[in-house]
Amino acid sequence: MMDYFHKICKDKEIIEIYERIHKYEDAEGGYAYHDYNHVNNVANYCEKILRSLKYDDDFISEAKIAAILHDTGCTEGKENHAYRSYEFAKKYIETNHIPLKNKELVLDAIKNHSEGFITDNIIQLVIILADKIDIKKSRISESGKQVIGNRQYQYINDIQFEVKNNNFYINFICDEKINLEELNNYYFTKKVFKAIQSFSNKMNLSPKVFMNGKSWEEFYK
Repeated sequence: MMDYFHKICKDKEIIEIYERIHKYEDAEGGYAYHDYNHVNNVANYCEKILRSLKYDDDFISEAKIAAILHDTGCTEGKENHAYRSYEFAKKYIETNHIPLKNKELVLDAIKNHSEGFITDNIIQLVIILADKIDIKKSRISESGKQVIGNRQYQYINDIQFEVKNNNFYINFICDEKINLEELNNYYFTKKVFKAIQSFSNKMNLSPKVFMNGKSWEEFYK
């Protein structure tokens, strides 16, 4: 299968869309970006997770295509952006004659990535998880750095994953400046925890959540 994922990543149309989104979110004071850097993070997380789960290269590539297109609808803000992204992706895939073995799964994943985990669509499940856990510092806008709770994400430098022996290990690599109490009390951190737990339940995995290699105790409460 031709490497359509990297072809899409280099497409000036896609790059320009995400540049517009970045500028829009800066102007509107959004807390976190839905820009080119974010969708690339999501694509990379999808690949790492699916590869750990032993999915083949073609399936992983198509999941990454869904990831790179999943926020194209944010040019008009977050509200209803998933459906706008779906409409764009459907037209884009057809216009550019991109052959997908799992076209419906890809499009449904884009359309429903703001929903929950009540689905058997693996691409949708992994995108929802990857989207939620992308809370490292590159995601946070200047406005977001001023918000109590949200500002703590600027101290998350990296996120590591591994699936081993039916366990899903996820390790958040953080700067020592992070205020753990403030982070734990922030509403979106609870959403991240829920996403990890829900994905693990759906995939029959036991989640093991760490911060700097030590158990993140708040997850287990």
